[in-house]
Amino acid sequence: MKTLTPLCFTLSLLLLQSTAYGEGLYKWKDARGNIQYGDSPPANSNAQSMELPKITIIDNYADQWKPMNFKNQPAEPEPEPSEEPAKVIKSQYTKLAFLAPKPNQAIRANDGDVTAMISIKPPLKKGHQLVFAIDGKSMTKTKARTKNFSDLKRGKHTIAVSVVDKKGRTLKNQSVSFNVLRASQLNSEQANQAKKLGQTMTFKEARQKQINAGN
Repeated sequence: MKTLTPLCFTLSLLLLQSTAYGEGLYKWKDARGNIQYGDSPPANSNAQSMELPKITIIDNYADQWKPMNFKNQPAEPEPEPSEEPAKVIKSQYTKLAFLAPKPNQAIRANDGDVTAMISIKPPLKKGHQLVFAIDGKSMTKTKARTKNFSDLKRGKHTIAVSVVDKKGRTLKNQSVSFNVLRASQLNSEQANQAKKLGQTMTFKEARQKQINAGN
């Protein structure tokens, strides 16, 4: 069933008025160029007579129309819980700590070699392994509680260790930071040169003694 648009409704009211007064409906432009409608156009306005559309009348519309009652609308059903709830990995280990190095420890290691040792309780379970990492770089998996790191440069470093299960999921982790103290490369080169020079002088002196002894 068609309903009245605002324009048709306005024209319909004008039609009823024009019918009541026995006059027609006209359209014209005012001095500003705007279109006007009415049954009494101004003089010299070149008004045009209009044919109005038919009016659709709905019988007993007020009795048929009923507002919606949102209060009585049924509530949307809540989503059903997932059949498989998310699995939460609980750590089976009560302790994971570094025995060496100690936090913020300064380690004299002129060769750059540092050994890490951890304590874990309870002991590693079947299928579980340790993963050590130095400065964010992970090493291969192992079951050993000690790990040696070679040729570390002077300065601050961080060693981390994680306990992982068969699927590679982390069960517990720990980290420690420390500082490596080692002689500078320049001092090492100077010491090596002095050592070589001393050996050379000793060889020359021994050769001179042999010459002197032959004479």
